[in-house]
Amino acid sequence: MPPTQPSSDRLKEILSRIFDSQILNHGDYNLVFAAASGQQGQVPGASSTGKYYVVGYRWRPQELVIAPFDGTTLTASGTPVEINMTNLSHAVVLAGGDYEVGTSTGRIFRFAVQPQGQLPLEGHVIDQDDDEVDFSQFMASFIAAA
Repeated sequence: MPPTQPSSDRLKEILSRIFDSQILNHGDYNLVFAAASGQQGQVPGASSTGKYYVVGYRWRPQELVIAPFDGTTLTASGTPVEINMTNLSHAVVLAGGDYEVGTSTGRIFRFAVQPQGQLPLEGHVIDQDDDEVDFSQFMASFIAAA
């Protein structure tokens, strides 16, 4: 009998735990799953060195927190980066709807947030239709403020 795939809600819980374990005031943020630009649609189960992020965002004060995680083990894989109006160098929408945000220290992130986020493991899909709409509105405001 094939193993059961985790539900979208279960995957969201896992990603929330990854974020919550690293961010002090984690309850202040809305969360979305993001893949580095070019990672969406990778062949499930393929060897992946791609970058995946739990992106926390809040409207007041406007801020992003980008928390990298390993898409195959679903564990934290780097130090989260806070991006707000004090350290933001730029924020733009790229062709195709991906985003690029950079910090004054030179860190640059290019990522996509899709309504159906595909992790690199077969059957691991996060349904974030409503979240993607809200995040798009947030990014429009964030970019305008930049």
